[in-house]
Formats: sequence, C-alpha cells, structure tokens
Amino acid sequence: MSKKILLLEPSSTVLTLFKEKLKKTDIEVLCETSCVKFLWSLFNNVPDAIFVNSIFSNPESGEIVRFIKSMEKLRKIPIALYTTGDFTFEEFYMKNCGADLFVHIDEVNLSHNVQKTLLLSEQNVPALPVENDIMKAAITQIFLNMTRNLNSIDAVVNGFLVVIAEFAQVPAATLTLVQNDGPVSYFACSKNFTEDEKADFQKVSITDFEKMRPDLNLSKIVPTELNLAVDMDNFRTKDVPLSSYQFFPINDSSGSPFAAVTVVKEGVLSNHQIDLLRYCTEQVGVLLENAVLLKKKEFFEQRIRRAFGRFVPEQIIDELVASSDTDENVSVGEKRNVAILFSDIRSFTSISECNKPEVIVAFLNRYFTVMVNIIKKHGGTIDKFIGDAIMALFGAPVSYEDNAQRAAAAAYEMREALSSVDLGDLVMPEGMKFDIGIGIHYGNVTVGSIGSSDKTDYTVIGDSVNTASRLEGLTKVYGAMIIVSETVKNDCKENSFVFRHLDDVKVKGKSKSVPIYAIDINEDDYSISYRESYAKGLDLYQQGIWNLAKEYFEKAIDEAPSDKAAKLMLERCSEFINNPPEKWDGGFEFHTK
Repeated sequence: MSKKILLLEPSSTVLTLFKEKLKKTDIEVLCETSCVKFLWSLFNNVPDAIFVNSIFSNPESGEIVRFIKSMEKLRKIPIALYTTGDFTFEEFYMKNCGADLFVHIDEVNLSHNVQKTLLLSEQNVPALPVENDIMKAAITQIFLNMTRNLNSIDAVVNGFLVVIAEFAQVPAATLTLVQNDGPVSYFACSKNFTEDEKADFQKVSITDFEKMRPDLNLSKIVPTELNLAVDMDNFRTKDVPLSSYQFFPINDSSGSPFAAVTVVKEGVLSNHQIDLLRYCTEQVGVLLENAVLLKKKEFFEQRIRRAFGRFVPEQIIDELVASSDTDENVSVGEKRNVAILFSDIRSFTSISECNKPEVIVAFLNRYFTVMVNIIKKHGGTIDKFIGDAIMALFGAPVSYEDNAQRAAAAAYEMREALSSVDLGDLVMPEGMKFDIGIGIHYGNVTVGSIGSSDKTDYTVIGDSVNTASRLEGLTKVYGAMIIVSETVKNDCKENSFVFRHLDDVKVKGKSKSVPIYAIDINEDDYSISYRESYAKGLDLYQQGIWNLAKEYFEKAIDEAPSDKAAKLMLERCSEFINNPPEKWDGGFEFHTK
C-alpha cells in the first residue's frame, strides 16, 4: 500500500535528496516551501507522515508542530522534526514542542528515518475533509504572523490576498481600502485573464466600493496589480465561465467600512468558501487598520521633519514625533510658558542702502546660519525670520524645565559669535560696526498651528510675544546688547549669568511695569563702584527722590563715561525734578514700540 509524506522544506536541494532516495519506493513525496501552502496541502492531502525542517522560522518549526497537534483529527499523524546540519536538539525543546521524532537527515539514513516515522502512523487513517474550524484556525495563525509586517501596508495586503486566493481557491481578487491620502486598490489574478476580464472585474469592484462609501471619489483610481506568491492559474481553466462574484466589506474598530474585498470564480462559490472569505475579512480588519495607522504616523513624522528640520534640533523632532500620534495634536492650540527671543541687526536699513541686494542676501544667509545653529544647539526652534530679525522659541513645540535658561544661554553665545560671522563683501556705513540687539521674555502664550485653510504655521501668539519684541527694541535705548525680563532672570540658575537691573518699564500697550535686566559678558564689564552707584540711583529714582538719584547716576557715569543707560537715567532725573510725572509708581512708560 503506497504511503504519502509531506515536507515543509525551504531548500530545493534537500527536496531533491528526498525524492531521489525514495523514488524506488511506494512513498509519494509532497513538499511545500511556505507555511500557507504547507497547511493547505496538509488539510487537503492528509499525509501518512509529516517532516518539518527545524530551521524553518516563519513561523518557528516548533509552533507549526504544536499547531498541527492541537487539531484533533490531525494529531495522530506522526511528525518528524529533522536537521540536515550539525545541530543537536535540546532536551527541553524535544519534550515540549510535540514532535514524535527528532532525526538527522543525510544520504545514508534518509530512507531509514522516513520508514521509522511511517511506522508510527496508525493504520487506515481516513482522508479528512477540510473543515472550516481547522481552516479558520490556520488563517488566524497566518494573520498573527502577519503582524510582523504592519509597518508595510503592501506586505499586509499581499499576504492577505495570498490567503484569499489559496483558501478560497479564487483566480482573482481585489482589495480596496482608504488610506491617509485617499482610497487605493490592489488587484491580483491568474495569468489566464484577458485584459477585458481584468478591466470588467476592476470596474465592478470599484463601483461597489463607491456604493458602500459614496463620500469618496474613486473615478481616477488605478489599481495596483500584485504578483502573489501563489499560482492563481490553478484556479482558472477557461472551460467554465467566470460566473460567481462576491463583495465583502471590511470594518474598522468603530464598525465603519474602510476597505473591501471582491473575488470572482468559475462556477459557483460554495457556502464553505463564502464562509471562509467572510471570516478572512472579519479577521483582517484590525491588521489593515493598524497598518494604515502606522503609515499615517510615518506620514505625520515626515511632515514634522520637513516642517521643522531646518530650524529645530533633531532631538526635539524625535521627542515631538514620539509624543504625537496624529497631526491633530500639533494643530490644537494650548497655553504654555515659553521663552521668546527676538534678535535684530542694528541699523540694518542703513546697511542695506550701502550694499547691492545680492550682497545683502548672501550676508543674511551666512549670518542666519551661524545664529540658527546656536539657537538649535540650546534647544530652541526658529519661529520665523522677519527681514533681518529672528524670532525663536524655547518651550515649543517641546518644553523643558529650563526654557528661559536655554534662551539666555543662546543669546550669550550669539553675542560671542558675532565676530565669527563672515561679512564677505558687505560694506558697513562709515563709523558703524556690525552689531545686534536681543530681547527675551518668558511668559504664557498660545501655541498651535495657526493660519488659513491654504497655509498654516506652528507658532505662538499673545502679549508675551509683544513684550519680547519690545525688549529687543529697548536694547538701542539702554545701550545693552541683551535685555531680558525679570521672569527670565528668575528662571535662570543662580550665578549662571551676570544680570544688571536697568529699569522698570511699561512697554507700549501695557499698564504694568516690567523689570528689565542686561546680561553682561562678565563682572569685569563694569566696576563694583559703578554697579553700586547705578543700583542705588535706580532705587532712589523709583522712589521719586530724583535729586539724590541724580547724584548716584553721575557717579556711575564717572566710572563708565560711555554707559548709555546711566546717561539716560540722569536725563530723566533732571527732567522729573522740573516736571514730575503724574501718579509715579517707579515704572517708565514708553509710548513707542
């Protein structure tokens, strides 16, 4: 009586060895190289013995054995796990994987080990029908293995259509699904299909999908034809017309249809095949939905990197991507504390008048490159360029505990880097040197994607932005390259910078005074005597004791004759002595920006 063995063997060389050694026996050798085809052959042929190469890893050979042994009507078929190399099975593995034999296969002992395995088979094992519960279990296992490919929609679709073709034995199938950028359609069929048959099948499939989702327009969709790892010609004879067509919707986790499968077949689709197809579409929904979500996340990440890549540190982009699942998270406005830095080139209008446009543009590009690199180095992001000005954020889109400290550190280094900026052919007006002013304020703002339906920018809005801009403007008034608000000073670590209290001001549009501070390069910028005189003068000035304050500002000027801030305060004292301001509260009100 002839026997039949089934191999799961990826190597054609080993398969040839089996066939050569057994060709003069009454043993028929069946072999498959993939798990899907192996299970299909197992269910339809019911061999007398099964041989699985232990190196098989997708899924792992032990998992395949355990799966077969879990089927009541298949568990009596003897299974041999074999190796063709120098491999020794571990005792624990041998006890727990469920195989009946563990053998080494080579030219000498192949026939002996096959016969040894066949002896374990029970007599008169009946040919088993392929019952749907067994088939469904196999399909479920295949889908579980497909979760490894969720990062590739094409791989999931390809694997799914292979299952559809093999288990339902159909010569053509389509899968249409809605992705982030709209609906797409995949198509696979037997090589025996004519172009007209392909076109008709695709047209009907698309039409039915549009009926299911009338909100979508599929008129311009071009199906992607796939070459599946299954010979669909086996299911097409041309002797029988294509007369059976079925449409199966696929729902997402909320129960809404987002995909659909269509199949066509010669003759009639049996209830058994329809049941399997329906089961496949019910099970694959979660796979496809997660694959689409992963692609959406990848699409979102690409958008983030394109939008912020030039102006945001890579570390911040990584954190933003890791903490955001969809672009809606970035679009939603929220309140948060952010340090806003404004930087501006002194007398840039005069500089522009002395130079050709191409010289100005080339210079600005070099200047911006140096400054942007420093800002990014300290964790800041570039909000925008406004002519020669830079607006940078520390705390958006990613916030840190020391946003103001980072902004101040960036400003300090920007000042130090001025001498390294290549002026190139830039001509400076007579008597003028290249200089900048920087203003920083730390306060509450609204952050989010702001704009129209055509164009949006991730930015910040609020009074804190205006305050930072005003502080930058005050650098010209007080003769300090860097001016920060008290909120910045308070957020910085003690002794991290040399702060010098300049004044309390009410910027245009604000009624509350803002204490402002210069950040000096070091303590040696000004003598101790100057600092003490200025601080005492400022205290008396704010109390309205201008006669005495004037004397201290004069002492400060004696120590630093070129100090613009002390001269300014001296002028105010002289003016206020003669014309005291009404309702004086110690804060000077600016009426210009």
